[in-house]
Amino acid sequence: MKVILSGYNLDSDTIEEMKKKSGWEKDNVSPETLSAAYARISRDPRDIDVLRKIAREEVEKSRKSNQAIIFGLGHSSVAEHAYFNFDIIGLSRLAVEYVQKFRFASYTEKSQRYITLDDDYILPEEIKEAGFESEFNEVVRYQNQVYQELYLALQDYLFKIYPDVIKTKNGKRTVDGWAKEDARYVVSMATESQFGMSINARSLENMLREFGSSQLVEIRELGERLYELVKDLSPSIIKYIEPTDYDIKNPVELQNIAIKKCFTPEINQGDRDVTLLNITPDTDNVILTVILSSQTGMSYENCKRSVKEMSYQEKEVLIKTALNYRMSYDSVSRYFEFADALFEINISSTNYAQLKRHRIASMITHPYNVDLGITLPPNIEKIERTDIFNAVIERTEKFYYKLKQALPDHAQYILTNAHKRKILVKMNFRELYHFMSLRLDQHAQWDIRKTAEDMKEELIKTAPLTSMMMCGKSEFDDHKKIVFD
Repeated sequence: MKVILSGYNLDSDTIEEMKKKSGWEKDNVSPETLSAAYARISRDPRDIDVLRKIAREEVEKSRKSNQAIIFGLGHSSVAEHAYFNFDIIGLSRLAVEYVQKFRFASYTEKSQRYITLDDDYILPEEIKEAGFESEFNEVVRYQNQVYQELYLALQDYLFKIYPDVIKTKNGKRTVDGWAKEDARYVVSMATESQFGMSINARSLENMLREFGSSQLVEIRELGERLYELVKDLSPSIIKYIEPTDYDIKNPVELQNIAIKKCFTPEINQGDRDVTLLNITPDTDNVILTVILSSQTGMSYENCKRSVKEMSYQEKEVLIKTALNYRMSYDSVSRYFEFADALFEINISSTNYAQLKRHRIASMITHPYNVDLGITLPPNIEKIERTDIFNAVIERTEKFYYKLKQALPDHAQYILTNAHKRKILVKMNFRELYHFMSLRLDQHAQWDIRKTAEDMKEELIKTAPLTSMMMCGKSEFDDHKKIVFD
């Protein structure tokens, strides 16, 4: 066996410094050479390290090889071996949500829970050109002013009720973060953010193509800047970035049909923000059947009959055995991927900022909708600042309706972190266990923890055996004792 470290990420400034010191030509340093070397593995008997050396020495040939294999033969996965890291600074929170819906990338974002917000926000070009610049600035500055007032009031309140916690530096930082995370509900989605993004070339090309058809100038400009940075580094693996008819016309035509067909008035669900729409029929028995089949090598149908003959106690023993040695840091086994649950969730922008990180889940997001109401942090009520909070919401929504008449796709910029959107989210039970472990934890933010609790409640009703060990990391040991005793 021979294992070689063939590459790893380097800071771009480090690469430039190395190039200057070594005298390398620009074209000799390209992520394309890894793609070219790996693409040749299937047809060239030489060792990979030899193929990489050849690719580095013959960059133009490597590019021609990539073009033929990726775009000629259609083996696009070769482009996934080339990787890029981007610093994205000064993008609005609304645009960040658009970017981070792409599953095959990694993101680390500036947190509004840990950083005190200033008056930094984006004035979208479309809003400026439509003549709303003055009022937009006025409303956002009002939101930001109230944020500062709420932050200081919440900080004072929380420091008083947690005197022991704030005795340590870390404890004080934690409690201060609680004040920030509740105050931020009044700031707009035009608020500036920044994040680091790591992405392979294939996913980046797909991202750029979709950015080109966005209604937001901010997103289209981001796509142009990203392409400008990589086009000379990787011309053979990022090539087709123009939106197609499928990107542009398909959504419009689907929307036209959908609007005509969905004429039934919405059913008011009252205060329910989490609804279980669908779950794999007979979930517990499906998971049990998969476990038996995987361990015996017998057919699914054969094991299904065996599960049908088992008593409830026997089923419980089998599920517990599958979960027995698991610790809080262990992922549940892949057996649990064979059943899933579909939820419809009304969720605040603050809540969604956390939910979107669970990229293995399947999500369809609707635009923000003021008719869904807002999420009011309980601590705002406790410090008796509900009136000022509601005043921000009222002023925001008044301008939102005005803005929506002229710019329906851009009015969302002015909405706050408290405003809600409807989301369809489907997770298999393995991902649900991961989600619950993080979001039911005592350190999880209260808004998404409430969503997780509501989801878990629905799952237990339908799949009590499969869901038996769903809990936060912080309560794992205690919960396990209860379940297994």
